[in-house]
Amino acid sequence: MNALNLRTKLILIFVALALLPLVALIFVGYRGGVGAVEGSVRAGAEARAARAARRIGRVLDAQDSRLLELAGSDSLREYVRQRQASTPAVATASGAGAPASNGPARGASPDVPDAVRADFGTYFIDNRDILEAVTCLDPSGRPLFRVKSEAGAGGGGLNFQTTNFVSGEVRYDERVWNTRDANALRSPVAEGSNGAALALRITVPVFDSNSALPARPVAAVVAEVRPGDVIKREIGESSDGATVAPAGGEDGATTQTERAAVVVLDNASGTVVYNTNGAANRAASDSLPYFKDVAARMRSGAEGYGFYDAPDGDRWLAAFRQVGATKLSLAVSEDYAASVAPARRSFLFAAALALVACAAALALLLRIARQEALAVGRVARGASAIAAGNLEQRINVSASGEARDLAESFNTMSDRLRELVAREAESRQFQSFLRISAMVSHDLKNAIAGLSMLVTNMERQFHREEFRADAIESLREATEKLKRTVARLSEPAKSLSGEYRLKARQTDLVPLIRRVLAINAEPSRPLYDIEARLPDSLVATVEPERVENVVENLVINALEAMGAKGGKLTVEAGRLAGDYVFVGVSDTGAGMSDEFVKTRLFRPFSTTKNKGIGLGLFTCREIVEAHGGRLEVESKVGTGTRFRVVLPSRLFRSGERRVQT
Repeated sequence: MNALNLRTKLILIFVALALLPLVALIFVGYRGGVGAVEGSVRAGAEARAARAARRIGRVLDAQDSRLLELAGSDSLREYVRQRQASTPAVATASGAGAPASNGPARGASPDVPDAVRADFGTYFIDNRDILEAVTCLDPSGRPLFRVKSEAGAGGGGLNFQTTNFVSGEVRYDERVWNTRDANALRSPVAEGSNGAALALRITVPVFDSNSALPARPVAAVVAEVRPGDVIKREIGESSDGATVAPAGGEDGATTQTERAAVVVLDNASGTVVYNTNGAANRAASDSLPYFKDVAARMRSGAEGYGFYDAPDGDRWLAAFRQVGATKLSLAVSEDYAASVAPARRSFLFAAALALVACAAALALLLRIARQEALAVGRVARGASAIAAGNLEQRINVSASGEARDLAESFNTMSDRLRELVAREAESRQFQSFLRISAMVSHDLKNAIAGLSMLVTNMERQFHREEFRADAIESLREATEKLKRTVARLSEPAKSLSGEYRLKARQTDLVPLIRRVLAINAEPSRPLYDIEARLPDSLVATVEPERVENVVENLVINALEAMGAKGGKLTVEAGRLAGDYVFVGVSDTGAGMSDEFVKTRLFRPFSTTKNKGIGLGLFTCREIVEAHGGRLEVESKVGTGTRFRVVLPSRLFRSGERRVQT
């Protein structure tokens, strides 16, 4: 059981001081490591999103600048003036995105000057991968010419269309007719003409340089930019050169497991303008339902990052930004689960390794503790045998360590105990005799003191007949007391063991007390004022001779404490609650300190007298307690001392409760 308790304590200590701190450290390290990886993934995604947004913005800004250059060219202005001169006046288009009319402008020449063809052709060829078409409109919104890739030409030729325009094919920003500045206007992303890819339309005004300011535009140039192709060209290879992964297939399934995914939304319609897997031209809620929470934040114009769960269960982190002055928002997503998984596995492996090491250390500690516990158990059993008195017991512990040292210490102790017991046996009887001799000597001293006082009084009072009768009776009683005292020397075991208690009987204490006063105190008048406050009768169950010795010793001590200066001796007796009686002896002597009363008063061979052996009060207390009573003392330095002997007035039965006051 002791070994089990020891193991339990060791386990608790190990758990509290080693395992719990280790688990806490692992937890903190895990959270810190995963947090660092998450921060790195988030920072990388945010940096890619910011770079991609800047690159797309720069491309669109470049389109704005190039279109403004084309609109400000002298060749285009001259062409527009010629068309206006040859065309009757028409009303300016009144609605944004007004559809172009069929056919060329009335009276217009379909030919486009070579200079204009060269400028527009160069611009279109340079940006063919992102342009759907470039159109020049007159103030009524009708196309003057339209540049597109030539169908069937493998993307190499250009088609300058001047006639047979399809109604509604060309849309533009109506604000261009009200502007007075050469600024590019970007329209929200809308479906391309004839169901083509989504288009971002950039509209720039054409001013007549010969007109007085402020002038209204005389024409407009509209470039239909495919935003998806712009994004694909700029970030199809991510800005840092790494292949970008798709966010999910058109059916919602993840198709690749590379590093990142890019999604671009039109904030106005919520349409997916670009997705790295090509699932575009559809509402985000339809094509990317798991992306809806992040998409909602993107459409609100916010910037930041968020998490979403792909259909395969992997968790992704998306960082999103707004793209320049457009109504587009771009998100770059990183596979959070794949990025964090290596760090998580590393921490879990380290944690498992640390826990295994802890378990091994605990097992080793418990094994050592078990061995030590067994050794300590053998030592404890041997020590118990020694304590029971078997001093021949030897404790053998084979293992080294503290238990072996402890066993050797017990063996040495048992050897020394055997020697001490041998010496004790030789001196026990001698010491017993010395103790009894000291106690008897004390009683003899008291008896001799009484006889001495009697002899002194006889010199002065012997002529009185009544004194001689009392003296003879006192001498007879003193002689009997001396005989009993000497007889105790022949029965030391009985004297020490307290077997005299078997002789206790019902005794009236009042005559006993008066006899002590008559022998030991009355002869000392008038030096001492003696007051006795005694009842007519006071019965107690005691051995009278022993109790008389106690009262006699207390009276003599009181007289000696007052000394030659004299004083007042008060002896009182009475009953207490609970079938107890008391006898009190008070003096007006020098008194005792509290320290002396607590530490030395009842110790044998401890006395403040110039002569004496210091066994009186020790013997008194032994006698009183042997009768089932107690000896109380109250003393104050310079005031005096009061002793009170409390004794039972009858014999108590075994188990009977005693109430003392």
